[in-house]
Amino acid sequence: MTAMTRTEFLAGAAALAAMRPQTVFGALAPSARDANLRIGVISDIHVRARTGQFGTEHLVKALTWFRDRGVDGVVIAGDMADDGLVSQLQHVADAWNAVFPKESGVEKLFVYGNHDIEGLSYNSKLKPAPDDVIATDRAAAWEKVFGEPYEPIWSKSVKGYTFIGAHWVAWKGVPDIERYMAEHADELRGDKPFFYIQHPHPANTCHGPWAWGHDEGFATRALSRFPNAVAISGHSHHPLVDERCIWQGEFTSVGASSLRYIEPVFGRENSGPSANADLKQMPPIDMFSEKQGMLISVYDDRMVIERRDFANDGKLGEDWVVPVPARGDSPLRFDVRAAAAKPPQFPADAKVSVAGPLDGKDRRGRPTRQLVVTFPSAMVGEGLTRAYDYEVAAEVEECGTRRIAVTKRVYSPGFFNMPECESKTVKCVFALSELGTRKASYLNPTAWFRVRAAESFGKAGEAICSDAIMV
Repeated sequence: MTAMTRTEFLAGAAALAAMRPQTVFGALAPSARDANLRIGVISDIHVRARTGQFGTEHLVKALTWFRDRGVDGVVIAGDMADDGLVSQLQHVADAWNAVFPKESGVEKLFVYGNHDIEGLSYNSKLKPAPDDVIATDRAAAWEKVFGEPYEPIWSKSVKGYTFIGAHWVAWKGVPDIERYMAEHADELRGDKPFFYIQHPHPANTCHGPWAWGHDEGFATRALSRFPNAVAISGHSHHPLVDERCIWQGEFTSVGASSLRYIEPVFGRENSGPSANADLKQMPPIDMFSEKQGMLISVYDDRMVIERRDFANDGKLGEDWVVPVPARGDSPLRFDVRAAAAKPPQFPADAKVSVAGPLDGKDRRGRPTRQLVVTFPSAMVGEGLTRAYDYEVAAEVEECGTRRIAVTKRVYSPGFFNMPECESKTVKCVFALSELGTRKASYLNPTAWFRVRAAESFGKAGEAICSDAIMV
């Protein structure tokens, strides 16, 4: 089961209302017009210049889209200035002011991320003046660029809803947030949600313990006392088509993805360049082609989250409807959703084809004898689960013994785009040597390739299989 759609939420409204009689539901799904609060959310914008690959064009585009939908505030969950320069942060402020002048009343809900504070250490070629480095005086930089006081942990009220932001401290997280939440517990408790913003994911929440870029547990411990808390974080760049962007346990946690580039979970044949590059037969997917964000509409007892594909100007999927406060029996718990998940399936006429062995090159450019396995994308449509990735297993028969030689997982090149932009075909490349067959020609080893499509929690559908080929 994925995060609830509008239809599913309304279908369960009666049962939920019986549990919480103060809840009132309308006859129709809520619209943005009757929301109590509308918040735009982006993260990891990584600005270096006014224009170009790391420019502000997509930032302006996202802010304009938020403005046109009447937002009351915009969250940027860190990593604004890619190299940690004041001049880069000024480009962010200029883009903001062009779309939201002071008289607009729309609230800045921004925090520093690791790139804002440490970015210069990631780029040894830059030699800026000390006063152009945010880390020289992060408070002075903030006040100069954004024209508001700097506080390591700040609080703002937007239409009666509390927002708390914690600027980047270190990779381990923000230790002081536990003390802060304890000191403000009485004013934060209740059914009305409040929002907490930091750059790294709170540990063991959205994307689970395997997520790259979570803190060491400070925020999770601090927020676990508040079922009405909604954490918003970035840092991992994981795409919003991943259902694990939404977590609900003792509180709610939302991963905001990235407006600059997408970096899905490692361990796939075409995942990011830092994931065992020497073992990969395929180049990484084009992570820079996608820009994502979300619009959160807040109602008395739920949030409706629209996931936006800013690169292709459309929705990444059905809106998520998230009940708040979190409940102990929340249908959005990972274990509940994983158990109920419906695996994606291939069309009835889907075929797997294999080309090779061919002379190719692995990711590092080394000559390699390869087999190229090609298959159609799993079905995408109303009521069907979209594939997150694909499991491709190579079976080999040699000397009368049949075995699985190697199993890989691979992403569709456009799996993180809106469904209309999903690639129609997917391929997975194997080195001939990975099959582990012996070279004597009289052995006549034979191989088959079985493919299954899986959803975000890993549940895979029925397999389709290639014809046998001689390897």
